[in-house]
Amino acid sequence: MSEAYQAHPLTSQTADMTYPLVQMMQVDMSFDRWRAFVGRYCLPVGDSQAEKRAGRNVDADQILWQRQRGIIVFSNERGYIHGLFSYYVRDDMADGLVLHVDNVMAVEIVAGAYVYDAMRDAMSRLARDHKCANVYVSLGECDDRLRDYFSKAGYVPSKVRYCAPATPRLSA
Repeated sequence: MSEAYQAHPLTSQTADMTYPLVQMMQVDMSFDRWRAFVGRYCLPVGDSQAEKRAGRNVDADQILWQRQRGIIVFSNERGYIHGLFSYYVRDDMADGLVLHVDNVMAVEIVAGAYVYDAMRDAMSRLARDHKCANVYVSLGECDDRLRDYFSKAGYVPSKVRYCAPATPRLSA
């Protein structure tokens, strides 16, 4: 049933329709903050018009999958958004090219992990397209369902991240 969910790179034109999911998962996210985030992640890729003029048949969706960073959204056959994640490809000193996945959000309406399966497939596609050695997925501490899913899918904890405010608090 993961085929019932389609993965598509987000564009600035489709960002507004994803905001209800984002707000449901991140209640303090304002629309303006979401649009600013999308603007930084959904940068254009190359000049597809120049490639078309050069005689190459270019699929616009395929070009969007080539972005070094972006947001992938998951919709059902009716077009309703059920999930998304942001990603970026970077060069890691130890691992070479790696795919970093953050901001994983999904709403499973039916029993099963169909949206998660579609997410995992999209992550694999991105890693393959970008020739990445590994995929790193950052999850929130409280999201046990996502943690369980990725553990069963063969992901293991690696390179634990710590977080601190940019302006350190003074201790008493």
